[in-house]
Amino acid sequence: MIALTGAASFIGQHLIRFLSTDDAVEMRILIHENKPKGLMDRKGLVPVEGDLLKPDTLTRLFEPDCTVINLAYLNRPPIRENLDAVENLVKHCIKARTKRLVHCSTATVVGGVPDNVITEETLCNPNSEYETTKLQIEELLKEKARNHFELVILRPTAVFGPGGKNLLKLTDDLTQGKLLTNYLKSCLFNRRKMNLVFVENVVSALSFLAFTSQKIDQELFIISDDENPMNNYWEIEKYLIKELGYQDYPVPRIPLPKTMLSALLRLAGKSNSNPNRIYSSQKIQSIGFQKKTSFEAGLSSFAKWYKKTYLPPKQEE
Repeated sequence: MIALTGAASFIGQHLIRFLSTDDAVEMRILIHENKPKGLMDRKGLVPVEGDLLKPDTLTRLFEPDCTVINLAYLNRPPIRENLDAVENLVKHCIKARTKRLVHCSTATVVGGVPDNVITEETLCNPNSEYETTKLQIEELLKEKARNHFELVILRPTAVFGPGGKNLLKLTDDLTQGKLLTNYLKSCLFNRRKMNLVFVENVVSALSFLAFTSQKIDQELFIISDDENPMNNYWEIEKYLIKELGYQDYPVPRIPLPKTMLSALLRLAGKSNSNPNRIYSSQKIQSIGFQKKTSFEAGLSSFAKWYKKTYLPPKQEE
């Protein structure tokens, strides 16, 4: 049995669709303020009303030997509320004799480091409150879960796909922005690594970590699509322009020095000011995980969803 928190999130809704294709999987999902849209009638889905900040409401979510997938994150201050929520979750996992907890974190916890290639061994240097909180949650889980149940942490890069926010700004600019502004931005960003990962590859990684019989206690894994050479600003921009039915810039792009972009990113306070940074997924692949969807197929899925959702019918002709 799977117990899922954060079910109404972008990743959560895709995970429910992914897992509900298997009739043998029973899911109990924690329902707080929002319900997963259009998914409540899925076979094997049992809603449990509760709140991670109210531990007495969590009892029915668990059963002995269940696997918990935690996608919950409170996007509001104070930081302590997220840590309290995780502590409540862990206490119930221990009480229910949970088998394994798969926690979805973020690859951005690595923060401001100079490395071109980020792995699970890279020492973290979080800069923002978000990065710091995410790392504190990971450390708290490692401490509290030890000797009680198996803990696995997945760090996805920037997750995109139908219904997600990543890539929306770029796509909105291409369809609604000013041509000259878009052109200058393209020259500035040129082949900067975008560090995107398609949502279907994230949910399949979560499922793999939840069901694998391998011993992966206290292990950390990164999931990204950075191995694909197309995962950079220019290639993605060109692809979207074509798929959305627009014309490319009338003059060739002129790549500006990467040092200029790095300086501007630092001035903007961005943790990652390295245009060449990539995140390696080698570790999770080394234990048998295989992606089911190519990066190009993910971009195609996103572009079709965007056209259907945001563009008037005449622009689809």
